[in-house]
Formats: sequence, C-alpha cells, structure tokens
Amino acid sequence: MSHFTPFIKNSINITSTINEAAKDRNIQKEKVDFDLLGVQTLIKSDKYTQWTFIEEPIEKIFDEETIQSHSLQIRQEYKIKIRPYQVNNIAENIHITSNKTKSKIVATFKKGTIFPCDKNLAKILKREINRKKLRLNILIGHFEKNLNSTLIKLAKTVKCQTPLHKDIKIIIAQSPGVILPINDAIIPHYKKIQEEKKSYIDGVDADELIFEYIKPKRGKNGRNTQGKYIVTPKPVIKYDNYQPDDKTIRVQEDSNSIKYYSKIDGYVKIASKVVSISNDVAIKSASFRDTGSIETGENKDINVTINTKNSSDDAVGSGVNIDVKNLNVKGTIGSSAIVKANELSVDEQTHRNSQLEAVENAKIHLHRGNLKAKTADINILENGTIEADDVHVKKMLGGEIIGHRVTVEELASNAVITASESITIGRISGEHNKLIINPNKIKTYHENIEKLKTKLRTKKNKLTKIKVQHTADLTQHKERAQRIKVFQKRIATAIKTKTAPNKADMLRIKQYQDKTIKLEKDIENINSIENRINDINNELEKLYEAELHAQIINKSKYNGQTQVTFVDIKTSQEYSMIPDGIYKKIFLEKDGDDKKISWQ
Repeated sequence: MSHFTPFIKNSINITSTINEAAKDRNIQKEKVDFDLLGVQTLIKSDKYTQWTFIEEPIEKIFDEETIQSHSLQIRQEYKIKIRPYQVNNIAENIHITSNKTKSKIVATFKKGTIFPCDKNLAKILKREINRKKLRLNILIGHFEKNLNSTLIKLAKTVKCQTPLHKDIKIIIAQSPGVILPINDAIIPHYKKIQEEKKSYIDGVDADELIFEYIKPKRGKNGRNTQGKYIVTPKPVIKYDNYQPDDKTIRVQEDSNSIKYYSKIDGYVKIASKVVSISNDVAIKSASFRDTGSIETGENKDINVTINTKNSSDDAVGSGVNIDVKNLNVKGTIGSSAIVKANELSVDEQTHRNSQLEAVENAKIHLHRGNLKAKTADINILENGTIEADDVHVKKMLGGEIIGHRVTVEELASNAVITASESITIGRISGEHNKLIINPNKIKTYHENIEKLKTKLRTKKNKLTKIKVQHTADLTQHKERAQRIKVFQKRIATAIKTKTAPNKADMLRIKQYQDKTIKLEKDIENINSIENRINDINNELEKLYEAELHAQIINKSKYNGQTQVTFVDIKTSQEYSMIPDGIYKKIFLEKDGDDKKISWQ
C-alpha cells in the first residue's frame, strides 16, 4: 500500500485533482482516493447574470423548460480530503452505468455484495455512490429525485453480512434528457429473411403491407446529469423521395409513417425510387450467384422470362429452385434445377437431372429431364421422362412417357410409352420400343376413380336422407287428406251461400297445396340424383374396364421391332404382340370369359 499524508484540497474536477496528486507523489492514480467534505453549486442564467450559489436542487428552483435552455449554466466546487486508497468491499461491488447522453444514471449492487450491520447503512451507501458519481463528473445533490428514500428502503430490506443472491439496480440520477431525433427510414416488409435460401423475387398478396416510410422527427435539446447542455442534431433525411405507383399501390399515412399496401398480387418492383407491384419479370439468368432461388408460388400472379438465348451459360443454373406462376425460359435448364410453374415454356433444352412441373401446360424444344404436367408439348424427347394427361411429341429418341392420351409423330428407338386411353404414332423409324396400355400406371387414373367413389358416396347419402324425409312427409300429407276435404266442403258451402269463407280454412288449403307441389319436386330431385348415381356407376365401370376402351393407333407400318401390350386392370394379366405391317388400330376386347388383342 502506498503511504502519504492526507491533505485537503478544493477541486472542480475530482478525476483531474486525483491524477495530479498521484503524479506529484510519483504513485499510481489507483492508489489515491478521496473523501467528500463539502460541495457548493453555482449557476448563471437569464435571471442570475452573475455566478450565484444555490442550496436547493436545480429542479426545485427552475422549471423544466429553463433547465433545458442553453441560457442556464451550472458548475460545482468540491472540498475533498485526498488520502491513500483503502479496500472498500461495498464500493468495489457498486457499478455505475449511464445511457448515451448521461441523462440517466443507474447503480447496480452486484450479486454477492455483503452489507455491514450498521444503522447508518443508507448514509454509507449514499457516500459511496457520491464518490462514484464524482469520478464521472456527475452533479451531487441534483436530479436525484427519490434517491434518499430508495436507499433508506434498501438498507431496511437487505440482510447484513449476507451476500446478495441477485443484482439490485436503482436509479441514482435522472435529468430532463434530450429527445433524440428520428432519422427517416424505410422498412421493406416484403423482404422475408431466410437463413438457408434467398429469393430473388418477393411475391406479395393483394392488401399486404409491403413498404413503410418512417417520417423524420426533430429531437429536443436537454441537459444531462453532469449539468451540460446538450444540443440534438437535425434528423437525417435520405429516403423522402420514394413515390408509390397509384395503380398498384394503396397509401395509408399518419403522423409517424407512410405505409404502402399492394393493390394486386405480384412482386415488388422499385425503379427510379418508384415503388410498384409488377406481374412481369425479365432477367438474364437464374443462378445461385446472381439470383438464388426464385420462389413466389404459382398462386402469385408473376410471370418470369429468363433470356439467355445464344449463350454458353444455362438460363436456369444448376441446382436453382424456381416456383412462379408462368415461366418462359429462352435458353437451357441446367442440372438438378427444380422448376415449378402454372405455364412452362423452354425454347432450348432441359438437362437430364432437372425436375420440372407444370400445373397446366409445358412446352419444351428438347427435353432430357423429368417433367410432370397436365399437358406437355415437346419437339424432341431424348431419353427424358414425361408424366401428363395429354402428351404430344414430335420426335421421340428414347425416354419414357406416362399419360392418358399420348401422341408421337415420329418414334425412333428404345422408347417406352404407357397410356390409359390412347397412344397415337405417326411413324416408326427405330426399334426396341414398347407401347403399353396400363391405366394402373397412371396416377390421375386412380385419382379419378377415388373422386368418383367420393361423389357416389355423397350422392347415395344425400339420396337416403331425402327419401327418408320424403316418406315421412308423404305419410303426414296423406293423413291430412281427409281433414282437408272437410275444409274444402266448408269453403264450397260458404261460396254457395255467398258468405265469406273461413280464413283459417283457406290458409290450410293453401298450405296443403304448397306441400303437394313440394312433394312433387322432391320426387323430381330423387329421380335426378338416382340418374346421376347411375351415370357415376357407369363412369366407374368404364374406368374399371379402361383397357377395353383404350386403343393404339399407328398411321404408318409396324416394323416388327415394337412390342404392344395391354394390361388387365383387375388381374394385371398382360396381353402382348409384336406387330409387323399395317395395323391401323390395335385394341383389347372380350373373348368369352377371357380377353384378346384385336386390330383393324
């Protein structure tokens, strides 16, 4: 421990005074401490033109407006005893923090602090807090609000000689601080932050909040707990020139912000500071490097055109995911790309490992990948796969097609075509091809059966309920017939005697007639439902024997190198032949209890 004789000194800055004392004695400043013996506060203002001593806290002398005025000046002078540093467990465990402007000062008594058993504990804590404040040039005796009562309450609450089991925080000074300005800003609500993938196009729904402009606001000058007057800067304005497109954006404005809502489905487009919703996107390519995945979903009305034609690069790069409503690719689709669209067009080629799905229609020049669609129109199929309801291929060089109705204008070699209803071939120019009628291989064939079965159950349940209710109503109606004759007779008698018929009798007759009409309509409804049930049963029977209604058509000659197969839906038995010559139409028909292949 460093030793020197304590001495008394006046100071206006405790930290500077301690540093000077340490320097004069050639010791570390950490070895020097002080005790506060006295303090006086002096002020100058419009009212007090000379430095004037005050005894009361500033906040009791001046109103808040004056305190926040630049005309008020505050300073303090201290009388201190400078002495060697002594270990003080309480002081070591009090931590002082402040906000950025030092308008709010907080003292934290750290977990583990041990308080002495002393009836003057509140005064001891106040003394240590003041010494901490002075080292930070914070005013003593001002802006302290309820500090004394808080410390008295704390002293009564804590257990002496027992470590605190958690931190305790109290506000030890709080001045009329500044109100910081609000800089203008934009909040792009349409941006969906994703950790594992990014989306190049931000799809939005109609009436969705997509964009918000935060208006700038001026701050308010103030004074901190050091007594310093603080001037707030002007707000920074950077984004006030954004404009909404009135046709696609709805604006809602209040005192704090301007909110932009989309009027339509689409994607957010910001061009020349104009915010709009667009449906058509044109880009040069889709790749991990430039765009990442493009996934807005086919329910968003967004049409994407990718134009990389006459380029060595893929229009859709390897591994990219695209999910939009309509996609027009002028170029190639690369390896492992996953593409989904309502309408899909590719005017060059698809890689053999690409996965493509068109909810409605797909049109591709050269297809080597894997495609699922409702309808597919392909110029050249080269060892790729197609699964669709309706398929039209101009030239098939290997690969596989599965569909309800398939048309191939030129069939080369090593191709497999499976259909449920028809296969039409324009010309066979190769060998080792297989033409198969097998509805069991068609996913939508089974879906159609399940839909019809569901409809049939619904119709039958509805028919049962209507028939039960109709029977009950008809029985009740017949029981009322004799009573109705009495009402009719009374009405006829009244008419003969030229007296007014009883209104209740007239009402009962009208109700009976209305019920008769309803019962007749119920019969019509029952007949209609029964007819629909018969139709559904016929449709199901046709599907259950779909192979008997299917046909294979070849508009040219068979060359003896193509196998034709029909598969029995119920038994999975195969009926095959290898035609050679002209067989315009090949089909399966019943042959007693068996079936056989026939042709025309």
